Amino acid sequence: MSYPIDKKAVYSARYPHGTIIELTEPIQDPYSPKPVGSRFKVDYVDDALQLQGVWLPPQFGSIAVIIEKDKFKIVS
Repeated sequence: MSYPIDKKAVYSARYPHGTIIELTEPIQDPYSPKPVGSRFKVDYVDDALQLQGVWLPPQFGSIAVIIEKDKFKIVS
């Protein structure tokens, strides 16, 4: 018997509150683009499997990081 994987639980364990990530590819958003090297501090994983949190200076804005689309690495 197999059980479905709870992606939200897996991602929440992988990216807990306070995790800092860094973009390895830019986010091409027309309203709030983010260049390579931008850092983001995670608050939580939402139901759409996006990282919610805050961009660290000099970046700003409220754009979320899409776990399965955006390219990034864990810094700490």
